[in-house]
Amino acid sequence: MISNRSVPTDTILPHIVYPDVAEAITWLTKTFGFTEHYRYGEPGGPISGAQMFLGNACVMLKRAGPGCATPAQLGYGTQSLTVFLEDLDAHFQTARNAGARILEDLHETVYGERQYAAEDLAGHHWLFSRHARDVRPDQWGASVSGPAPMTPQISPMLAVAGGDAAIEFYKAAFDATVLWRLEGGGDVVAGLSVHGAQFFLADETPAYGTRGPAAAGFTTVRIELFVNDPVAVQGRALAAGAVERSPVIEHKYSMAGPRPIARMLQGSVIDPFGHMWLIGKVLEI
Repeated sequence: MISNRSVPTDTILPHIVYPDVAEAITWLTKTFGFTEHYRYGEPGGPISGAQMFLGNACVMLKRAGPGCATPAQLGYGTQSLTVFLEDLDAHFQTARNAGARILEDLHETVYGERQYAAEDLAGHHWLFSRHARDVRPDQWGASVSGPAPMTPQISPMLAVAGGDAAIEFYKAAFDATVLWRLEGGGDVVAGLSVHGAQFFLADETPAYGTRGPAAAGFTTVRIELFVNDPVAVQGRALAAGAVERSPVIEHKYSMAGPRPIARMLQGSVIDPFGHMWLIGKVLEI
C-alpha cells in the first residue's frame, strides 16, 4: 500500500457501541470481514466487549449501557470510521453481497483515496479506503498549518540478480504486491508490500557496491517476516523455489526488556537470490 500525505493511518483505537456485542461480532465478521481477537464479560452473562481487527485496523466493541447509545438509537451519527485495505474492490463486493447498506459507491476522492462508505447494523458509518495517489493537502485546497508527523520506518532493499524474476518469486512465495517500479534505465528497482510490510529490491550493481548474497557467497542480514500461519507461508515459499534452512517449530526464549518474547513459532528459508527469510509468529510475550 502506498502512503498518502493527506491521510495518515494506524493512529487511533476506536471503541464502538452496540446493543448486542455477540450479534455485532457475527455481523462484522460476515459483512466486513473482521476477525475476532478476544471478548470479555461476566461468566454466564452477555458479552461486555470485544476486540476485532481487519488488516492493520483494530476496533473495540462495547455493549450499550447508561450514557452510551448507537447512531441508530440516537437517530444521527457522531463519527465515521475509516479502515485502510489493499484489496478494496473485493471487500466492496463482499460487503454489498452480504447486505450492507452502501452509502457511497467506490470512487476516487480529490485527496487521493479510492473508497466507499457503508452503514453497519447499529447505524455506524464506515469508510473503507485504499491510497490511490500521494497527494499533498494543499494540492486539493486544504490549508496546511504545519508539517505532519512522520513515523520512522525501516524497509530493507534487497540486492538481487534478476529483478524481474525476484518480483515474480516474491509475489508467488509471499503474496507480495508491487507498489511502484522505476521506469527506464535498464536496472530493476521496485517497492513491494507483503500485506502492509514494505521492502524494496534492486538489481545488484557491483559498480555501486551492491551484490546479492548468492553472488557474494554469504548474507549479512536476516529478514524476519511475521505472519498468522508460518507453516503455510513457508510451504508456499518452498513451492515457489526457496530452499528450507530450518523447519517451522516452536522456540522458547528467556529475554529481558519491556516486551520480551517467551514463545515463537518460526522456520527459515533461503530464497533463490540468497536472502535468508525467518518466517514466524509470536505465540507469547
